[in-house]
Amino acid sequence: MLPDQFSTAFLHVAYRPDLGQLAGRWLRSVTEDELHIGYAALRQAALHHGCGYWLIDSRRRTNRSLNGPEWVTTYFLPQVQRELGMPLNVCFLVLPDYLGSLPPSLHAAAPGSPVQFARFLDEGAANAWLAARQGGHI
Repeated sequence: MLPDQFSTAFLHVAYRPDLGQLAGRWLRSVTEDELHIGYAALRQAALHHGCGYWLIDSRRRTNRSLNGPEWVTTYFLPQVQRELGMPLNVCFLVLPDYLGSLPPSLHAAAPGSPVQFARFLDEGAANAWLAARQGGHI
């Protein structure tokens, strides 16, 4: 997968036209400023490609900001969804200890929301969730 023009030194961004998906893979732990820069790069790529299906691999981010997940799901993703003008579906790949540390409200979005997200430990399960959303099977 070739990097997209929106990649940074700490986030590999790639658009998969064959799948209609945007992939963002964090390459290392990041500062809070880098977190915002990385998500801004994903936003720009999504708007450029008109893509509402994302896979974000954050397994290499081992040090985490405590407000990062809440900021992403309650502020950032809804803002991008409004700008895209279409539903936004995002799956996050995370490490088991990180998933266990999150409150249940940050594991997945409420049904019926125009922003749907879910967190996964397995990339196959994440891709299956995203494909099902694209196929309208959820």
